[in-house]
Amino acid sequence: MKPDLPLSVLLLVRDETRDVEALLPSLAFAAEVVVVWDPRGDRATREAAERLGARVFERVFDGFGPQRRFALARCTQPYVLWIDADERLRPGAEEALRAACASGGASFTLLRETRFLGRRIRFCGWQRERIVRVFAREAFGFDDAPVHERLVPAGGGAPPSAAALDLTIDHDSYATWEACVTKMTRYAAAGARKAHAAGKRASLLDVIARPPLRFLRQYVLQLGFLDGAHGWLLCALASTQVFLKYAALRELSRHPQGTNAAERPEGRGR
Repeated sequence: MKPDLPLSVLLLVRDETRDVEALLPSLAFAAEVVVVWDPRGDRATREAAERLGARVFERVFDGFGPQRRFALARCTQPYVLWIDADERLRPGAEEALRAACASGGASFTLLRETRFLGRRIRFCGWQRERIVRVFAREAFGFDDAPVHERLVPAGGGAPPSAAALDLTIDHDSYATWEACVTKMTRYAAAGARKAHAAGKRASLLDVIARPPLRFLRQYVLQLGFLDGAHGWLLCALASTQVFLKYAALRELSRHPQGTNAAERPEGRGR
């Protein structure tokens, strides 16, 4: 029986064969799953997506915003759910999504809970994180940000208020220490390029002061210490990423010709 939920699921991948094999069967209720695969990655990921019924397209990754725009243009259903390969919908998702599609609303938030090195993070500013992930296809597009892309109204102007869905996504984007360090350096470089393109510049004071301020905010003000050793490690990594971002932005401010080519994706983002 063909799924009757008028929903396109949008997914970016590169080397996530195991995640694709785990995620796609849980999305069988959706009318279609649109996967954009970076051909510089493992072809087994593409083959797994095709075997599990997804519509797969190839495009070399040049930033999350442009890549999601490309994927959105290939979605055909009235509503879209965008999800990352390392995220999982909890039981009850189909009922919540069915209600959203039937409501006629423009956009919807869901709750995301993240695990860091195998442990659920309850504080550090990550608690009760609501994000817009379901939207009417014709009402929105994506900006061109290389990282931390956002939905923008198709007609311009301020986005409408999003309704809250009773739906939670589990996010396991930091399963190993190697993954944490790799993602930190990649996002720091991409964040610096994004800030530079927006006309922002960094001074030596930014490089010195912003990292400890980030640690103070997440570890103390946002109660990261209540997450124990994992909270300390997470906040230390976050402050290190801030240091790398502003050090790179300072170099771009002094030597703009040093801008690098687009980073490769993980098919995901925080």
